Amino acid sequence: MNTSIDFIGDVHGHCAELRFLLGKLGYEEVSGAFRYPGGARTVVFLGDYIDRGNESREAVNLVRAMRDAGSAIPLLGNHEFNALSFWQENGKGGHYIKSIPGGYLREHSFNKVAIHTKTVAAYKGRQAEFFEALDFFKTLPFYLETELFRAQHACFDASCVAELRAQHIRSFADGNFEELIARANDLRYEYADSLFHPIDMLLKGPEVNLPAGMTFRDGEGVLRKRTRLAWWINPEGKQLHELSFQPGVQLPPCTEPFKLPHQGFYGESERPVFFGHYWLTGLPQLIRRNVCCLDYSVGGYRGDGHLVAYRFDGEQTLDASKFVWVDANRNG
Repeated sequence: MNTSIDFIGDVHGHCAELRFLLGKLGYEEVSGAFRYPGGARTVVFLGDYIDRGNESREAVNLVRAMRDAGSAIPLLGNHEFNALSFWQENGKGGHYIKSIPGGYLREHSFNKVAIHTKTVAAYKGRQAEFFEALDFFKTLPFYLETELFRAQHACFDASCVAELRAQHIRSFADGNFEELIARANDLRYEYADSLFHPIDMLLKGPEVNLPAGMTFRDGEGVLRKRTRLAWWINPEGKQLHELSFQPGVQLPPCTEPFKLPHQGFYGESERPVFFGHYWLTGLPQLIRRNVCCLDYSVGGYRGDGHLVAYRFDGEQTLDASKFVWVDANRNG
């Protein structure tokens, strides 16, 4: 593939902003797909094309057209994974997960239905097309790795990638889907072949339970009892508030012991890694010279986020001047 790559963060149904960003990056719409002149650059989409915004259908169609034209490689995000699980009957394919309430692999609770509503509404009157989109999600890789970079929706964990590689699994198309999606939802390891840990780590990243009595509300007002962790920080000797990575939320210092879900971390000598997922705020900046998050809350409820790209040309020390972005609600 090209070594000149434009990594683009979470779209979340904001197709107008995506079209504007692609134009700003120099891509042109030719024969129904955005392409860079002469094929000199390629887009890598980091997942989460649906939910939150009103243009999920348009965003999926744009991303899919670029994939089919060879001008983009889209990765799977946790929202696409959630959609696949939401519509998959529990037990279909032989793995019934007892710990999941209701008849589907993703429970149909109020909050989970609410977050998926805009996507379903975008396909109103187009049910067949919606299920074609789900089939498209099944083909999306969990990660992308070359000698120059790594990319995934949330967290790169070498042991998780190794576990999937050992089973020749890069997407839900690499085997029987009904079996693979059930294994990916097997949180309690009810079956010996659970794939929950590697797929959850790549798509959602490490999280840890908060100490008893500690909670916070996220940007959508949902009460949380778990916090995401910064997986590029060495956890040795760190307290929970130093490892917590919930932008906009400041946990109080806590000296109580807690169990980390993984012991590794992404070192400073590793190749650059690109990801989304974490709802950053403000203007784009590098987390570290080899750690680049591109989710700047274009789908955030405040409407002041950005859809962000990083123009990568093989450099092993990333450069903050190579961010390109458009503001939320910018349609050109």
